[in-house]
Formats: sequence, structure tokens, C-alpha cells
Amino acid sequence: MAEPVHTVLLIDDSDVTRTLLVFILEKAEYKVVLSSSAEETLKLLHTLAPDIILLDVMMPGMNGFSFCRKLKRNAKYKDIPVIFLTSLSQQTDIVKGFDAGGQDYIIKPFNQQELLARVRTHVHLHDTLLENKRLSRLALDASRSKSEFLASMSHEIRTPLNSIIGMAEVLAETPLSEEQRDYVRIFRTAGESLLEIINDILDLSKIEAGQTELETIDFDLPTLLESVITMVSLRANEQETTIKAHIDADVPSYLNGDPTRLRQILLNLVGNAVKFTRKGQVEITISIGGDEPPKQELLFAIKDTGIGIPVDKQQLIFDSFTQADSLTTRKYGGTGLGLTICRKLLAIMRGRIWLDSQPGSGSTFFFAIPFLQALSARPATRASQPPNCQLLQSARILLVDDNKDNCNLIRLYLQNTPFTLTTVGNGQDAVKAFCAKPCDLILMDIEMPIMDGYEATQKIRQWEQARHRRPVPIIALTAHAFIRFKKKCLDAGCSDFLTKPIKKAKLIDTIATHLKLSDQIQPGPAATAPAVTEAPPKNDGNVVLDQKIAKLIPRFMINKKRDARQMLELLATGDMEALQKHAHGVKGTSWMYGFTLLGDLCQALEKAAEKGDGVGAEKLIETIITYLDTVQIHYQKMDDKGR
Repeated sequence: MAEPVHTVLLIDDSDVTRTLLVFILEKAEYKVVLSSSAEETLKLLHTLAPDIILLDVMMPGMNGFSFCRKLKRNAKYKDIPVIFLTSLSQQTDIVKGFDAGGQDYIIKPFNQQELLARVRTHVHLHDTLLENKRLSRLALDASRSKSEFLASMSHEIRTPLNSIIGMAEVLAETPLSEEQRDYVRIFRTAGESLLEIINDILDLSKIEAGQTELETIDFDLPTLLESVITMVSLRANEQETTIKAHIDADVPSYLNGDPTRLRQILLNLVGNAVKFTRKGQVEITISIGGDEPPKQELLFAIKDTGIGIPVDKQQLIFDSFTQADSLTTRKYGGTGLGLTICRKLLAIMRGRIWLDSQPGSGSTFFFAIPFLQALSARPATRASQPPNCQLLQSARILLVDDNKDNCNLIRLYLQNTPFTLTTVGNGQDAVKAFCAKPCDLILMDIEMPIMDGYEATQKIRQWEQARHRRPVPIIALTAHAFIRFKKKCLDAGCSDFLTKPIKKAKLIDTIATHLKLSDQIQPGPAATAPAVTEAPPKNDGNVVLDQKIAKLIPRFMINKKRDARQMLELLATGDMEALQKHAHGVKGTSWMYGFTLLGDLCQALEKAAEKGDGVGAEKLIETIITYLDTVQIHYQKMDDKGR
């Protein structure tokens, strides 16, 4: 196959020089295009794509240095190599040529062999640059196609999975026999395991595509750690594994960074430690590492007494889809992506991860990340609400979804609330229904026939704006998990974004937030076996809890006593807004664990702080401290009715 013919654009107003150069270059099988000025060249470049430019300096009109600078400022021409070919031989002239953007500088009279060698070199470099750009575009296109494929598959899998997990959650709240309850637990667990696999694959693909965005917000480290332990405690209890945690005294409680990614890393590592440890112990330690400020690091150590990892496998486990051996995969399950995700996330966060392990003696995973203390005295926190709750105010909700299973699920989720639910099957009907009779809140699916959720949201916002109406909350419901879809929903005018599968508690909590009903959420009776219950509501200093959560209570009590001290400190500073937020958070967790009286006291404290009643707040905090010091906790096995 013949070599491609390369084009040389020769810009020189001297006929003698032009004739000589044409002879030399055409003999070397280059195609030569001539120009005598910068102005003429600019016209030629509209239709010409030269591989290299030979440029004189002294020309009529714009000189060569000025023309080269102009050329390099244009994205279309900046990569074309320019060789100055001139009789100007002063060192200052040569420097001007390179400063203007030239790739080379040849002084007349020139040597023919040297000229051709330099032209060949720069043409080859230009060809290589163009090829690299072409390959880069192909790689980007492939990456984009991969991301779109994963997003599409995620949507297709999450949509039926939403119904499976959601219906299992609803079914679990109905009267069931012990055998039926066991069946529900099995298919609910299987659905959540499948969701975990999908999330791992999506997380890895987003990281590899450079789509991972880090937050920079204030957060409470002890609260974050407590949430991680709570999430893995059920499996730990089933495996008779204890979890211990310790934060060194010199570690700041309030930090600034990305709590979501830190929680994800801890969940992977602590979850792995629990998974591979039966009838043993997992210990989490957080300390200060690194040099003196500002180059300090947080050092996390997750130590277990589990099966351990052979030395020759310790680096392999950080590779994608890899576990220590096939027996591990069969016995314990998992995708083999968790540690890969941890390593890649830590690289983005400028951190590092390593381990120390011996087979049969357990493992210790370490990771270190740089940290900053919180920018504010205390970050704003918002406690999650109990999963079984009652809303005291009615509202009209429009559900827009073409999937009947999803509609049935949402209807079941909201059947014990005073909400009035209307459903339509596409965006066009949603716009018509809303414009005919505006509602209080819209649950908007995104992928729908006729008109999708993006367009429907935009049309609703335009209708509201034209009539100077206050925007109704629109919550996007979608199986897409990529950040860009969330941004696209918010850009279209949505108020919030929920990813399927959607949990009942999360849905109700989100609705309450946007309808400003959070303060009206009260703990309601569970339909079936609650995790915790309390004795009849009388202040006799006794609490009866389910035996299943006995291992969680010591840490809960330590944290609540710490919260009480912090609330007393906030009262002393006069920061009633922060006190109100803190009491709100303690209220939610107290009710969830079954300490109804403590939750009620915190609710009263929250209201006192809101009114600025310092005397009342002080009495309530003293009552809370006394309660925590004197409460007697009893455990017993609960039957399906919580008795």
C-alpha cells in the first residue's frame, strides 16, 4: 500500500525561494501549496488542511511571527506544525519564533538534507498526534457507549427489582405464619443482594468513566461510624460476631469532606470483616496519622478474627471481580468489586489502603485519608424518621408512572396515610391533569411513553411561571443511578430525586420534607413484629426491648449520654437553633430503638428550643440526663405481635 501524500503549505513572497523549495519538496514526493502572504493563507485554510507549514518572517502585511501567533490561537489550526524558514539569524529572532508557537526554526541559506529531515520529523509527529487524537475519540465513544449501556441495563433491571423488594416489604407488614415470614425474608434478601451487585457494577463504571464527584460538607464522624455499625449489626448478630469501635480522643468529631464516600468505604470494609468472621470479633479504630497539621491524616483500622488471606493473594483481592479463591466466592458470595471500589475511591480522595493478614488468624485493613476540621461549629444534621409513621396532615399527590406494578406499590406504601393519590400513565396526561386540578406534590417517573418526565416537568414549571404560581414539589422517581441523570432531573425543574428501588420509609420521609410535614411525623404502630417495643407508656424507669438488639444497646446508651452533654453545652452557648436540630436528631433515633419516653422528652426539648424557652429546655435536659442514668433495660423475646 502506497504511503499517503503529505501536503506542505509554503508561505514566502520570494519567487526564487519558492521555486527552489518546490523542486526539493516535490522531488521528495510532497505536495506543495504556495502562498505569498498571511492574508492569502487565511483564505486557503478554509478549504486546505496542510500537514506542515514552512513560513517566512519578512512578508508584506502581517509578518510571520504575528501570523503564527494568530494561527496557534485558533483551535482548528493550532496543531499544524510550523517551521520558520528565514534569513533572520539573531538569537532574539529565533526566540521570537519559538515564543510565537513555531515548532522549528531554519536559517537561510539552508542545507537541503537537513531541511527534508526536519520536515519528515515534524510530519511524522503530526501524524502521530492525529492518530492519538483519533484513538482517544474512539476510546471516549466506547466509554460513553459503555456508560449508556450500563445506565440502560440498570434501568431495565431496577424497574422489576423495585416491585420485588417493595412488595416484599409490604408483604412483611401483613399477618403471616412463621413459615411464610421466612419465605418473605429469603426473597427480600435475594432482591437486596441483587441490588447490591448492580450498585457495585455501576459504582465501578462511574469511577472508571471519571464521573465520580466528591462532596465537601461538614459531617459528624461518630454519627457516621454509628450508622455503619447499625447497618451491619444484623448480620453480625446472626453470625454471633461482636463489633467494637474506638475513636482516639485527639480525633476531631466534626470534619469537612465527603461523608457519603467515607461511609461507602467503611461499609465495604466492615461488611467484609463481618462476612468472613463467624463467632468472632470485628474492631474498628480511628486515629490520627501522618505529619503535623496541615498534612494530617485520619487512619482507619478494621481488624477481624476471620478466615484471613494468603500472602500471595493479598494484592490480587484489590483487582476487579477477584476474591482470594473460588471456594470463598461459593461460600460467602459477593461480586469481588468492593475492595476495588474502595481502592479507586481512596485514590480520588488522595488516600491509600493496605492490609495485614494471615490465613486462619484474621485480617486488618488500613486506610488513610487527609482530613480537614469542619468549617462550622457543628454541621446541620437531620435524623431519619421511623419506617412506621403517621402523617397528621392530608395532601393531594399525583403519581406519574406507566408501570402498574410501581403504581400499586406506591399506593400500598401510602395506604395508611391520609394522602389522596391520583395516578396517570405518561407525562402528557400528567400535564393535563395538573393544569386541570393542581395538586400538592407530584411523584414523577422519568422513562415513559408519549412524553417523558423531563419534558412533563418543564411544561408544568412553564405553566406555573406563566400564572405566577408557587412551584409544586416534583420528586423524580427513576431507576437510573448515574449522577448526570440526577442533574438532568434537577435541571428540568424537579425538586428532588429518588432512585429505585424506593424504600417506604425514604419515600414518606421525602414527601414529608417537601410538604414541610417533618415536625408532624409521629411514631406509629408497626403492622407486624417490630424490632423493638417498650413497656406501657408510664414513667417507671423501665424499658423492655427485643432480645435481638441487646448487643446494640450499650453503644446506643453511650452515644445518647454524649448527646445529652452536647445539648447542655449548646444551651450554655445560647445557640437554640443548633439545640433544636440536635434534639430533633436524638428524638428520631430514640423512637427507632424503642425508647419512646426519651424520644418524647427530646420532642418537648425541640419545641422549647424553637420557642427560645431556655428555662424549660434546661429542665428537660436535666430530666433526659437523669433518665439515661437511671433507666432499667430489660430484654425478652417478642412474638409476631410484639408481646
